[in-house]
Amino acid sequence: MEDLDFDALRELAEHKPAQYFRERKRLIEGYISSHPPQQQARLREFQLQIDRVRAQAGSPLRATRMMMGMMEEQLEALRERLLSLQAETDGLARLMRKPGDADN
Repeated sequence: MEDLDFDALRELAEHKPAQYFRERKRLIEGYISSHPPQQQARLREFQLQIDRVRAQAGSPLRATRMMMGMMEEQLEALRERLLSLQAETDGLARLMRKPGDADN
């Protein structure tokens, strides 16, 4: 992603909101388009979720808190999946051991 000039974006947001939202959309679309096609749909769906949260939140602080909650949920889902995969891997490792191995 190109270098972002946060000060310039802040200025746009404060003084030219319509231009800020156009630039924001352009930057987000550029970022999503820079990914392989199979990832783009997922990234667009995620951006829609973020936009919905921002619209529903009513304030930037509440939106941030809500998005933190979304991230926590995703991290917990990843943790659960990792534990599941680890259990499957351990089970396969036990099946692959030869009888008489010291680790049995």
